Amino acid sequence: MSTATVTKPDDGSATAVQRVAVVAHREKLANRDAKRLRAALHDAGLDPVSWTEIAKGKQAGPAAAKAAKGGATVVVVCGGDGTVRAAAGGLVDSGAAMAVVPAGTANLFAGALDVPDEPEALVELIRSGQRRTVDTGTCNGETFVVMAGVGFDAGMVDEADEAKERLGMVAYLRAGVRQARNREPFAAVVEVDGQPTFDGTATCVLVGNVGTLKGGVAAFPDASVTDGRLDLAVVTAAGLREWAALMVDAVRHRQHEAAGAQLAQGRKIVVRLDGKHRFELDGGMKGGATKLKFAVRPASLRLCAPVVTPTQ
Repeated sequence: MSTATVTKPDDGSATAVQRVAVVAHREKLANRDAKRLRAALHDAGLDPVSWTEIAKGKQAGPAAAKAAKGGATVVVVCGGDGTVRAAAGGLVDSGAAMAVVPAGTANLFAGALDVPDEPEALVELIRSGQRRTVDTGTCNGETFVVMAGVGFDAGMVDEADEAKERLGMVAYLRAGVRQARNREPFAAVVEVDGQPTFDGTATCVLVGNVGTLKGGVAAFPDASVTDGRLDLAVVTAAGLREWAALMVDAVRHRQHEAAGAQLAQGRKIVVRLDGKHRFELDGGMKGGATKLKFAVRPASLRLCAPVVTPTQ
């Protein structure tokens, strides 16, 4: 595998060699942005670069793992949250750092980690040596880095899927309103770290690694990607009025006071459902399951991302 190298400060404390590979979703990364990324890497002295194009997001996992095994210390992933999720699964505990060029509809992971939108700024971030090590989650053995959900959340993702390329975030808003009006409650039993947490009917069970949604709405006000815990929300709100009240509480960062949601945190979360329900991981739909087993993998993924203070 051909990789680029450059000597630079690593995390501001040592001199290290960067070997950069690129994994790009050809349907997500616009030609103009691809050219800008190539030019920025070249101008930064990171040329030639191993460049792998994929047709589906799930192919990012094997491609990223192959790049890391081939000696890449930085894998630049170009795509949406689904592509990033798959690539993260391939890079967990590999030691290689993932850099993200956001090229999807929501890009929740990149936004939550303050990853720059512009290819030139991302390349400068790579050169700067700034790195963060963050947690990842698993759901029934599959990696996720943002959120996983069943019920309202999964229904919204599923309904918006066909229109999201054409309408962007509007597709999610429209689907969300319809789901709020029509979502039927389901029975769920939830355990957190082996302790009973919920037993009743819900309209949504959401488990997050990242706490912030698009537009800065904090789904989980206490969430951190470095605390070694996953965040849980069991939502009992039903109907448009109750969901609207819950959204207002979220915007005001008053989720703990919301009547329609119960929050918790833990390392392992088990959700037992009343039948097979489809669920979503980082905005991608999965098949039906009667039981969802979540676990956190602390400090398992290195990122090229702006360094923040411990309080952040």
